[in-house]
Amino acid sequence: MTNIISSKTTKQLAFRFILQHIDYRKRCLFLQEIISLAKRDEISKHILTRFFDVPLKTIPLKEFNKN
Repeated sequence: MTNIISSKTTKQLAFRFILQHIDYRKRCLFLQEIISLAKRDEISKHILTRFFDVPLKTIPLKEFNKN
């Protein structure tokens, strides 16, 4: 039997990586679900194209730094 010695920081980093991976998989599944809805329904297709065709709102640099 091998002994695994790891620090608290290593355990936290591994746990954080696992949680991020789970979150990424959930987002991918949600996106796949939305795309499959758009393939079946014409209204969902129009909603998605409207959503992705809208340009991003530009935020002035002063919004981030209020100094």
